[in-house]
Amino acid sequence: MIGCRRGSTQHAITVDSFIDVSYDPPTMAVSIYSGSRMAESLETAETCTLSVLTAEQKDIAQWLGEPAQPLYGVLDSVGTIDAPSGGPIIEGCAVWFDLTIIDRVPVATHDLIVGKVTALQSNRAAPPPLTHWAGAYHRPAPR
Repeated sequence: MIGCRRGSTQHAITVDSFIDVSYDPPTMAVSIYSGSRMAESLETAETCTLSVLTAEQKDIAQWLGEPAQPLYGVLDSVGTIDAPSGGPIIEGCAVWFDLTIIDRVPVATHDLIVGKVTALQSNRAAPPPLTHWAGAYHRPAPR
């Protein structure tokens, strides 16, 4: 899930992947459809958050991934906490990242949002992360 604050309101959508761009400095990237409301919110945002949802948070992933979600109130039914930047973090997620946006690169129909990691936290007690592959959500196979 990628989230940001626009004015006094938090916004978020489900994304199915993100990229670990660099270890030093820690940098990540995520691709957002440029015609989306989230892309509009990220245009002016200085920061954003990434929450890696757990296998038990499939309903949140589906809710935030529905097309044509309202811009305001989408997180009203989802438990969140504030990142140091003020962006939304999904409560109970496996790991979260707080990012300062350092670049926006238009690529075809999407914008690649690149951010420097300014804070992160792992929840070792959380269930395994939720994965999305071949158009469906999955739990990782046990070892």
